[in-house]
This record gives sequence, structure tokens and C-alpha cells, in this order.
Amino acid sequence: MLALRTLNQRRLMVYFFYLLIICIIFYIFICLGSYYVYSRDKIFPAVPVTTDLNKEIRNRESAADNETQETQNEDDKQADETYQGRVNMHVFEDCCGGSLDQLRNNLLYPLFPNVRTTVSRLAVSPQGNSYGLRIFGFLYPAETNEYIFAVASDDNSEFWLSLNKSPKNLQLLAYVGETGNEWTAPGEYWKFATQISKPVLLVKDRKYFFEVLLKQNTGMDHLEIAWSLNQDNGTFSVITSEFLSFYKDESSLLMGDIEHIPQTKASYDRLLEPNPLSLHQREIIREDPRDHIYKYKMLEESFLKDLFPECDYKPSYVFKEHIGRYQGVYLVQFSSVYPNDYTRQTYDQNDGMCFYRQDPSFLADKGLEGYLTEVEDPDVQYAYKGEGPFWHRVYDVNPLNGASKQTTVVANYCRTAGNIVMSKSQALPIVTAVLKALHSREDTRGYSLLRVVNVVKREDKDLGSRYLVELELVGPQGQTVLVSKYIYAQGENSSKPALLCSPKAFNWNPSATVHIIVAVKDQARWIIQFIREMEKIYKATGDKNFNVIIVDYNSSDINIEKRLKTAKLPSYKLKKMGGNFERSGGLQAGIDLVEDEHSILFLCDLHLYYPVTILNSIRKHCVEGKMVYAPVVMRLDCGASPRTPNGFWEIAGYGLMGIYKSDMDRIGGMNTIEFKDKWGGEDWELLDRVLGNGLEVERLHLKNFFHHFHSKRGMWVNNNSGKKRKK
Repeated sequence: MLALRTLNQRRLMVYFFYLLIICIIFYIFICLGSYYVYSRDKIFPAVPVTTDLNKEIRNRESAADNETQETQNEDDKQADETYQGRVNMHVFEDCCGGSLDQLRNNLLYPLFPNVRTTVSRLAVSPQGNSYGLRIFGFLYPAETNEYIFAVASDDNSEFWLSLNKSPKNLQLLAYVGETGNEWTAPGEYWKFATQISKPVLLVKDRKYFFEVLLKQNTGMDHLEIAWSLNQDNGTFSVITSEFLSFYKDESSLLMGDIEHIPQTKASYDRLLEPNPLSLHQREIIREDPRDHIYKYKMLEESFLKDLFPECDYKPSYVFKEHIGRYQGVYLVQFSSVYPNDYTRQTYDQNDGMCFYRQDPSFLADKGLEGYLTEVEDPDVQYAYKGEGPFWHRVYDVNPLNGASKQTTVVANYCRTAGNIVMSKSQALPIVTAVLKALHSREDTRGYSLLRVVNVVKREDKDLGSRYLVELELVGPQGQTVLVSKYIYAQGENSSKPALLCSPKAFNWNPSATVHIIVAVKDQARWIIQFIREMEKIYKATGDKNFNVIIVDYNSSDINIEKRLKTAKLPSYKLKKMGGNFERSGGLQAGIDLVEDEHSILFLCDLHLYYPVTILNSIRKHCVEGKMVYAPVVMRLDCGASPRTPNGFWEIAGYGLMGIYKSDMDRIGGMNTIEFKDKWGGEDWELLDRVLGNGLEVERLHLKNFFHHFHSKRGMWVNNNSGKKRKK
């Protein structure tokens, strides 16, 4: 009996032990669950928002307790008292369209607004056209409760809110439209389902970062952000000053000070962001092997020496005497390219037919129908009377290669036409001849053609044609190299076969230093953007053989020297000038800073978007003592951007020019006497002297080279002598 009783007691102890273990495990799970519920952060989802009021209150109050720091709270309180009652508003002018995508694609957005100001409530109606607004700051709820937000606007708008004071935690809560065609009346919060948010819990005495965007095209403009407690009798009211404060007091900052501007999910810098891939991506921005030509390793020049016999190169279109005033612009001819670089602006709605009207086979009375030839269908009884449709009609049509119809006349007349595209039958014989010459030599016999990257042709009907041939080759060990060489086809247009030769003293220097020169005054946001463009080029190419030269006429809205010191550039020079702004004088001051006469000057302006291939393009189209480069830039329409380019090619402009320093000195530099005060015509006058001194001009439309739309407010004033820069 004693032994049995002892056995039962031991069993009972084991049972209690197991029960204790189970209780401990259960307690641990309860603690972990409680810790998870009370400590996790709640992130607002995008519309629609769902919340659990009690859980949200516990979460927020617990989070507030955990992150409370006495000194930080004291600083926040002091700042809030200083800036209470107003929020930041940034205005982006000269921005057409009603869609927020058009605002976000603007290269100056969000860092470079035209105007920085403040407002005291989230309801505005500036009564303007073609602008975008970005309003941001902190929101302070009056009580701990669930709130519902609403937005009304004309045109599109968005309201974003963070879970706390950090801009990093923004989520979209409500919006009006996406295409630019949607709008509401003032205070009309129920037109679209997206205008009203789901309930969101906010905690009293906490501040929440918010951001509001508005895009206005034309007509009525307004924006209202309202809120209401999540109650049966709740009504929407505009958010007013007692619940608002600045993100940053900008009253003492220069327009060139941009480091404080928040970048968020709603608004961030897209300069280095690649164009999104899309089935509907425009041809003009589709990737092309030429876009990455700077990445190719060049075949050693020694391998190309004596590839063809040397010959004199004296084209008939090179002048040996001075030409008439402003006549040069009518004497420059366009070169042609292969393969098609799709620089033709195919999406243009206004100038679309211009291209076809230059075709000799185009019949004005028939339009595009003239390209169709009706054929008889033996199985159909014809009885066509009156107007169509005639469902049984069938036609024949000849292939229409629009690129082959393009000429210099078309390029000059149609500002959307783009580069002249040479036919395959013109380009491939030259390519074949180059390959045959390479394979005839011992050191290049093992190379084979991988791709025809680029062929540029300058036709001279009296003598022949000059070609720049760029081929990607693969070597015996699988290495890829680029051949880039000028070749002259003598007598190409005669009845005899063309003789290929190397034009004497006509070679380009792939390592020549390029000096990009610009003169500026009081345009801080565009100056910074220019520096950022130069940084973009350096980051992409790693090319150390270029130098940025800025000539500054006492800019008062930016410290350019400070900005340049922090810029990631291989080299720069800053020249400070006094007096009134002079483009010619400023450029000449920059030219005078260049000591190496065998380096290249590129005279340019602000407001430009550069392809990262710009240095390669300048070098290979500038030949010292022989040729200068005048690329054609595309002027973007209002509302267009490099991501969605619409506009026209600036055929008549020659203000953007690459030229060797020695050639610039030889022709006399910029005309700083005649164009001391007035603006306009200095580029044509320079072109006259370029041509009159025996230099030819390479004229090509440069892909991904854009001039941004902008107004001239603050830039120009008129007087009797013509246009002048603002003093």
C-alpha cells in the first residue's frame, strides 16, 4: 500500500509539472502578443483606408510614449509656436496640362519652384493658368479621434498624409482624377469616389506631415482640403490655420537653397530616373545603341592607320571668302544618318502633314488617299454612287518609306521632321568596304561585325560624300570594340565606282577636353539644374576630360561658388563679372579662361536637358581646322518633358556650337562690340564668320537634347535697340 501511494503521488507531481509548463508557455504567448499589439506601428494604407478605433488609439498612444524625448518635444513645441498657422506652398509656373503626371515630369519639380510662399488654410484659388502647386507642412488634430478627409479641385489634385511627422511615411488618402480631364466645383466632395478617405485615427498633441498637390491648366482653378470627425452628424469643413504649421520657414533662404525641400512618395526628383518602359513609349526616347556609345572601348588608332589611302579633302561647299550678313543660316546643309534614329516627331498633332506635303508624289487634292491605288475585284459587282462607305473596295499600295523622302528642304521646312535617314543601300556598301579593308590586315583580320552603330553622311554632289562610320566589332577573344572613322567616297555620285580614302587631316580626337561654357545672372533654379545636368553626364560616363565654365553677372539669388564646390564634377571654373548681363561678353570671358587651344569649346545656354552622349557627340563632330558642330535642339512645348517630349526642332538656332579653341581664336571670337547690350542675332553673326573662314558645319538633330519651355518673365526687358537682358 505504501509503495502504491508513493507511486500515485509521483504521478500527481508529474501532472502538476506538465500543467505548470503549459501555463508558462501560454503566458509567454500572451506576453508576446500583447507586446506586438502595443508596440507595432500602424502605417496608413492608400485609399481606401480602414481603421479599428480602439486598437488605433492604443497603438498611437503607446507609440507616442515610446518615442517621447523631453528635449525633442521641447524643440518641437518651440518651433510650432514660432511657425503656427501657416504652411509652405511652392508654385511651378509655365507648366501646361491638368494632370499631376505633367507636373511630376517637369524637370524642375519638386526642387525648383518659381515661387515659395505660404498660406493659412487649405483652400486656395490663385486665378491663374498653367501652373502646379505643392502645399506641405504639419497638421495638428484638435482631439484624439477618427477623421475623414475630402478634396475638391479644378483640375487634378491629391492629398497625402503621414502616420507621424516624417515625410517618409506618406500615403495617398484622397484625390481628384488622373488624366487631367477631371474636376469638381468648389466644395463638391462627392463627385468621385476617390475624393473622400476612409476613417483615419489621429492623436491629439501629435503633429502629422501632409502634402497636397494641384495641377491647373486653364479656366477656373481652386483647391479645398476638408476634414470631419467620423460621426453620424459630422460635416466637412476646410482645414484652417489653428491646425497647421510650417515644415520649414523659407523667408530667409535664397532660391538656390534647396536642401531643406522634402522629397516624398508624392514628390521626388526624377532627374536620374530612367524613362519607364512601355509598349506605347515614343520612338524618339526609345533606347538606341548610339545612346550608350560612350561605353564602347575604341579600337586602337594604330590598327586603323593607312586603312585607306590618304586623299585631299576639299568639299565644294566650304567657302574661302566672307559671306553676306546673316546668309550663313541659308547655306548650311544637313547630314543624313543610318540606321534610323527616330528623331522625327511622329506624335505632333499640328505639323503632321507637313512631312508628306514635301513628297513630290503627294497629291494635294487627294491627300494621303493618293498613295492608294484601287484594284478591281472580279467577284464584286461595282455600283458605287454617292458617298461611302464602300465595304467591298480593295486597293494596292507601294511601300512608303517616309525616311527616304526626307531631304534638307524637308528638314528646314518641317520643324518636326528630324534627321534625314539614308537608305540601307547607301550605307551598307560603305560598311562592307570598311570591313573588307579591316580583314585585309593581319592585326584586324580576326574581327567581325557585331552591329552597325552609326553612319553619318555629308553629301557633296560635285565631288563625293564624307562618311563617319561607327561599327561595333567582336574580336578573336570575344572582346567588343568600336571603330569610329571618317572616310571619303570620291566620285560617289558619278557613273564610276566610288573610291574610298582617308580625308587628309580630318580626324577626331576622342580624348580632347571639352569646355562647356554658359553665362548666367539671377536664375538660381536653372543654374542649379545646369550643374545637376553636368553631374549627370559625369556620373554616367566617368569622363574626366571635360570642364564646366560658368560666367556669373552678380547673381543675387544663389551662391554659385558654394554650389560648384559641392558638385561632383571633374573640373570647373567660375568667372565673376560686373555690370549688365551680356551673352556674347559672358561667353567670351569664359572662352578667355581656356588656355589649351587644342581643346573644344561648347557654347550653350541654360534651360537645356542634355543627353549623356553629349561629350562624345561634340568630340566626333568637331575637327580642328576643318569643322564645327551645331546640334539642333528640340524646343519642348508647354507641359512636355524629356519623358514625354512634344515640341519642334529649333532649325534656325545656332547658339549651341562646338568649336576648337584655335578655330575660335582664328575667326575672332564672339562679337562683344556689336552685341554688347542687345540680344538676338549673335549666333547668326558667329555662323557667318565660321563659314567665311573656311570651316564646315556639321548639322544634325541630336536625340534627347531638349530646351525646356519657360516664359521670359524676369529675363528680358524691351527698349528701342532690341531685346536686352534684365539688369
